Amino acid sequence: MANKPVAVVLQSLENVSELTSGWTARCPAHVDSVNSLSVSEGADGRALVHCHAGCTFEEVVKAMGLHARDLFPRRGGAR
Repeated sequence: MANKPVAVVLQSLENVSELTSGWTARCPAHVDSVNSLSVSEGADGRALVHCHAGCTFEEVVKAMGLHARDLFPRRGGAR
C-alpha cells in the first residue's frame, strides 16, 4: 500500500481513523477540531477526498503539500 495514492494522502493527514468505507481525518485546509475529511480509494485506484466542512478539493490537496496528479495511480511508470 506504500506507493498507492491513498497511502500518500493518509501520510499527509492527522488523526486518521479507519472506517469500513475508508478513512476520516482532520482536514488540513482549515482549523479542524474533529475529523471532517473523508478519504477513500476509488475503483480505479485513485484517492478520493471530501471535506464535509466545505473546503474545495484544490484547497485540501494544496494544504497536504500535494498535487492533484498525486491522487491518481501511476500509468506506464509516470504520473
